[in-house]
Amino acid sequence: MANSDLDPESGRSSPILTSLNSSSALILVHDDEDETLDADCVPEPEDIDDDDDSPYLGITRPYVQPLSPTTVLLYLLAPYLKLGAMLLPNADLPLKLSIPLLLAFAVLAAFARQIWYLLSRYLQKGPGEEDVLVDAFSISRGSRITRQRIRGTIRSGTRAVTGISRLFLATTYLREASHTLLLSLPSDIYISSWAFTLILAVFIYPFVIAQSLGSKRIIYSTWISIASYVLWLFCVIYAHANGAPTGHSSWLRMGSLWEGVTTIAFTFTSSSTLTLYASLKASAHAAKSAATKTPLSRSFKILSIVSVALAVCLAFPSLIFAASPNKPQSQDTPSYRLGPFILALSAITLLLGIPLVLTTTPSLPIPERLRRRTTIPLSKTIIFIIVVILSLVPMTVFRVYSDILIICALVGTYFLPALVHITTHFFKRPLSIIVPALPSTLDNPLSANFSSSLPPLPDSSFSLVSPTSTPPNSANDPLLQRKELMLRRKQFGRRIIWDIGVWTLLLPVGGGGFVWAAARIAGRC
Repeated sequence: MANSDLDPESGRSSPILTSLNSSSALILVHDDEDETLDADCVPEPEDIDDDDDSPYLGITRPYVQPLSPTTVLLYLLAPYLKLGAMLLPNADLPLKLSIPLLLAFAVLAAFARQIWYLLSRYLQKGPGEEDVLVDAFSISRGSRITRQRIRGTIRSGTRAVTGISRLFLATTYLREASHTLLLSLPSDIYISSWAFTLILAVFIYPFVIAQSLGSKRIIYSTWISIASYVLWLFCVIYAHANGAPTGHSSWLRMGSLWEGVTTIAFTFTSSSTLTLYASLKASAHAAKSAATKTPLSRSFKILSIVSVALAVCLAFPSLIFAASPNKPQSQDTPSYRLGPFILALSAITLLLGIPLVLTTTPSLPIPERLRRRTTIPLSKTIIFIIVVILSLVPMTVFRVYSDILIICALVGTYFLPALVHITTHFFKRPLSIIVPALPSTLDNPLSANFSSSLPPLPDSSFSLVSPTSTPPNSANDPLLQRKELMLRRKQFGRRIIWDIGVWTLLLPVGGGGFVWAAARIAGRC
């Protein structure tokens, strides 16, 4: 394998390879760091060039199970139809600005997902982003103990940040669901906010303790959550068409970083990309037959694009409401009487989105002897208790961690995959080196000695140059030269497009976002 810029089609092309002829020899570079890989990160020996036929599964997490393409599409779409999408009517942006922003962030989100899963295929890592991050930011120098400590620190830090961001996301869902559902109750029914939150927590707890993404409780709750969002959208469209306000009450409780542009960007944030990719590959491997070709429905790229396209279609009406808000009128109209039902649907959408978030949250380091003493999933239970407690904090504290939430979500979705890609392909040591077998090698004693000192390939069947055979002289074949030139141009064009997208995520989107957030926070202090 050769270190390369990831190619959207094959995931393995390289700008270095395009300048070499087909008679180059493949020289493996053995990295001592590979010996320190954790058990859940050991690469598979099979080749993973083909996305649809890749045998690499990487299923080493208890919550990762083989999933059908429909279920994977469901989980890819679900994060887009939650809080961010329901806050879009409050964005207060003109259509000439909001529509390009919506399309731009949708494309960037799909592109970032592409980066994650291609990095996973290239590095042959497990079903979590933490495995890719450990490989990207760890060092290959120093003693073995030092490398192990650095890898352990990176892994622990990644798990901690991932857990905190998902903890805050679940907390925000529960808190806003409780507040919104309270507003939908009749005025003659009074119940305190904390008591109502506890009631909702008891209701959602059986869904939260599901062990994997393949659990029917997670699948059904996610389906109901998406269905409730679609009903909410239809009701909001009807209310707006009849002159009723369509703004969401949660907008007033969010932090200082929740503006129109950041809300649109937050709408397309997601996580667990590599988990869903591993689940899809596991399902494809289990159903694969030697006589059948893998259908496009099992292509992760296709499912990702479809999920983003559906999210854009379902979010577009909300931008129209934001650009032309209605003025308050008489509350005796049917559209106003529909208000409590709209609030209830938005609360159900958020509440049933909590199980999917907490299922893939990193577990707590609970000793094995304590876990064996009870059948209750201690880690998930403790995490959910923390979520309930955080949902009861004062408003000032909530606004602080809502800002932390949006920073973590935006960085993890847009900035981090671009940073990992650049670190892996520009600063890390290559997985292998391609040495061209030029004709001058036979006439140059120094080159001949260097070639003879190279280690032999393990299997002659995989050798690119056979020592006992004379390669055909195709240097003057015009047809092959034209094909090679076309291939080089095609690969070069893909590389340019890919690099433009990666650096766009890193500098204008990521760097500009950091500068704006720092100025925003400094202005509020």
